[in-house]
Amino acid sequence: MAGYDLPTLRQLHVPVALVVGGSAELVCIVEDAALSVQLLVTDCSVADATTRAAELRPLVMIMSEDVYRFDPDSFEALAKDVRSRVLTVPVDGLDAEGLKTRLAAIMLDAEEHRPSWTGSEPGEG
Repeated sequence: MAGYDLPTLRQLHVPVALVVGGSAELVCIVEDAALSVQLLVTDCSVADATTRAAELRPLVMIMSEDVYRFDPDSFEALAKDVRSRVLTVPVDGLDAEGLKTRLAAIMLDAEEHRPSWTGSEPGEG
């Protein structure tokens, strides 16, 4: 139809970190660290992790070592299904600067190894 040649809108994909079963303190520290790598942070309960990860397709799922030990195989399988990474943090003595460094490295690695937003596979350019 003439006059309706509008460009196709691209879906906006915002990189997300999903904090699973985290305390308010953990969420706050992750939010502070995520600012430096321009990453949106959201959180959920352990029970909602599968649903939220499927909805959000996070670049990284962050949880305490205690939460991870609850069911490591399931968390790793979930991360694989949504092309994410799992980042565990110690329950005590969380180092905000160390978290920033780890988060940036995991985010970069995840971005390099997941298909681009245009649908091409990694390395296709």
